[in-house]
Amino acid sequence: MTRIARRRKSSVAVIALVGCALWTVGCSQAPVVVPTSYVAFNHKEGTFACEIPDGWQADSGGKHGQIWATFQSGPAEIRLNGDLAGSLMSEGMGGRNQDELPPELQPVHKIHVDAKKNAEDKYPGYQEIGQPKELDVALGPARVSEFTATTTFGSGLHGYRVTVLGHNKRVSGFLVCPESDWKTLQPAFDHVLSTLKRGVAE
Repeated sequence: MTRIARRRKSSVAVIALVGCALWTVGCSQAPVVVPTSYVAFNHKEGTFACEIPDGWQADSGGKHGQIWATFQSGPAEIRLNGDLAGSLMSEGMGGRNQDELPPELQPVHKIHVDAKKNAEDKYPGYQEIGQPKELDVALGPARVSEFTATTTFGSGLHGYRVTVLGHNKRVSGFLVCPESDWKTLQPAFDHVLSTLKRGVAE
């Protein structure tokens, strides 16, 4: 075999390996488990509880000021965070019990709108669909925004951004999946959000 032929063969092998690596990055994740039932989840700090899709991987941690929980299936993820920032901001704006105010003037609305910048930093191409909506949950006053974005590799994402002023913490989060899974998973995301309530400290 000539030196030129060997170089050509080597180049072809490198291209094949690169292509394989790129395919693996984009396709290695397991498919999403479409929820058919739900199980109870309670964060051990008692900050929140909810129902999550049965069969999804659950993990949680943190304590005191900062807590978190994630629920995942393939490329779909629900991530909820709890912190003191929202609670303190609400108190600075006059407290949470302001039902007499128009929705756009309530503390949870302003806190939710102000957090949009963090979402734009987190997701490339972040775009919200319409205006924030009121969310009726037992945990506390809440707002939710539907959004689209892109991954690092340019594929489409679709999801919700949520803000809830709980008993003593703000609970914020993202419920996101590939665009192709949105219609299937949107009802599951809606279910998880609708069940948010105060948890029990363990």
